[in-house]
Amino acid sequence: MKNLQRLAAWLFPDRRPEREKAHEREFIRAANSLKTLSVTDRGGMSIDPEELRDQIVASREQLKHLVHRPEAPNRSFRATEDAQVEPLVSPTVEAPVSAMDCIEVVAWRRLQNGAAVRYVCLQSTRTGCYAVATASLFSGGQESLPGWVDGSTNRQIANALQLGEFQWYAIVGEAMDAWDAEL
Repeated sequence: MKNLQRLAAWLFPDRRPEREKAHEREFIRAANSLKTLSVTDRGGMSIDPEELRDQIVASREQLKHLVHRPEAPNRSFRATEDAQVEPLVSPTVEAPVSAMDCIEVVAWRRLQNGAAVRYVCLQSTRTGCYAVATASLFSGGQESLPGWVDGSTNRQIANALQLGEFQWYAIVGEAMDAWDAEL
């Protein structure tokens, strides 16, 4: 058998880069070290999920120093919430948020009459709080949005950012509810 393998290696040399060959050997070594790995005669594989989970957790712990995690948004929000003078009176969070510190989040809500509301919200990357910038009502049987929607929405968001008077909420659902309540 070894002679056959040597002949095959001589006739058909592996021309892949050494880096790729080393990566494959490392993978094979890691797969062989798994205790509960079993291979069927048809090529199927199975492994105990607990062993896989343990391996992943151990690897994450070993490589934790390579990952730079910015402070989680929820942690910042709790600090802001704790600092409020009247925490139960107002559900809004009064925190200075720059428009440059936000990402756009689109949320949809189906109404009882079959219409849908598209909310374009802003999420603060510092506090994790949400504010509704604009909302659009879609009624009828439209399966796709008309082309003018995106352009109109972008103008509305730009106007809302220029005014900058947003009410910030802990979760997007609260922001949507507050927007609906103001109508």
